[in-house]
Amino acid sequence: MFEKEERMLKEMNRDAEISAAVVSDEALDAAVRSGMRRGRRTHRSRARMATVSAVAITVAAALLFVVWSGNEGLVNPKERMAAQGPYPPLTGFDFREDITLNSANKHGMIQLVDQSATKGDYTVTVNGILVGSQQMEVFYTIQNRAENPADLKGVEMKRRGSSEPLPYSIGSSGGNEIKPGADKLFHSRSYIHMAENHAIPEELTLSFKIAPYSTNTAYESSAENQQVLDINVSVDMETVRKYISTIPLNKMLQIESQRFYLKEAVLSPAGIVVKANIPSSNTMKVSGLWDVYLEAVVNGEKIRLNSDSAFLPGAGGGDMTYFFDSNILEKPESITLKASGFQAVDPSKMKLVVDTDKKEVIRSPDGDLRFGEYTGHTLTVEYEEQADRHMGSVSIEPEFVDGEGKKHRINEDAGGLSASSQSSSDSEVSLITQYIHLKPGVYPQPLTFTLSSYPGVMEQAFEVPIQ
Repeated sequence: MFEKEERMLKEMNRDAEISAAVVSDEALDAAVRSGMRRGRRTHRSRARMATVSAVAITVAAALLFVVWSGNEGLVNPKERMAAQGPYPPLTGFDFREDITLNSANKHGMIQLVDQSATKGDYTVTVNGILVGSQQMEVFYTIQNRAENPADLKGVEMKRRGSSEPLPYSIGSSGGNEIKPGADKLFHSRSYIHMAENHAIPEELTLSFKIAPYSTNTAYESSAENQQVLDINVSVDMETVRKYISTIPLNKMLQIESQRFYLKEAVLSPAGIVVKANIPSSNTMKVSGLWDVYLEAVVNGEKIRLNSDSAFLPGAGGGDMTYFFDSNILEKPESITLKASGFQAVDPSKMKLVVDTDKKEVIRSPDGDLRFGEYTGHTLTVEYEEQADRHMGSVSIEPEFVDGEGKKHRINEDAGGLSASSQSSSDSEVSLITQYIHLKPGVYPQPLTFTLSSYPGVMEQAFEVPIQ
């Protein structure tokens, strides 16, 4: 290892240790709840990515392949990945072009569950689960025997027998409206991503919140007349562990004086996790890589594995986690992380000032954030994501300040912070809407929010071997 690279790596390790030492439980909660950056589309194989970023630096280091599989010790991951999973294919669900789900289902890695719960007019069946190191996909069907449509308000996970909250983010594909009819089944799936150093519980309870559909509560995460259906699930972790390999990277990237530390990659059939750290010593607000993806080569063919989400670090930097697609069961000859630069902006511009009375955005980093509406204590702001611009995620910290300097937190019970995207197939522009749910009350104007990430790029191409 060259002397300069060795010195830089030691500095990165020191910065990472300092960052880790000051991260509190509250900061972790904030990162999980507001820092989850997601850009999942219906077709996950789209080439353009403007939602998540990862960074790494080239430093000479050997790659160690470690597979945690009970007491079997060190195992060659390619031999392990070549094995066929124990489960028959899951039927009844359309995976479309999803690389991860199609590969896992073809190789028998989606665990069949077939556990049901009934309450009132609703029956929920968990059909199967796909589990990785920090992620899980839940496949389920819902039957609505009422005369009117129902609304899936949300899916929650907890450790079985415990009310202690777990640090995770959850989203769903398939919509929320459940049409009536005893002969109709609503097919959907939820994806769960755990925060840093947290694994999926082996014994867990999934809670499904369902209520009669109402336009008054369509955008709220709960309703007074909702039914909660709990289903207990046991995860076959013995099988899961056989297909997980951890690859230490200990690499660093640098553009000018801005640095980023890539710690390790965790490979599983459910997804590839890349863990990183952004040092607090950076003078720019670096929030990851621009245009990041993994390139897997299978039988000489290059396959793009996109990242659809990430846990962002806090305002001062720290650990972050990226979640990528996975096709490791296809035994790729190589996997390489590729990116086109850093997502980085001037930290002095990371403020969003909004006057909800005047219905206007007073200040934003570049003036591109527009006021949407303020209805029922839900504030929306909008911006356009264009293919020819260096766009990326807009993430907002959960604490804000009113016009008199008093601090408040967003309303987690009403949905906290979320975003939606609207685009057409013939347009290069997507309209992004950010939803900020506030607690009921009167707030002196204006309101000042701190941004944890915002579009901005330092361009430089990177390639980092993962396998």
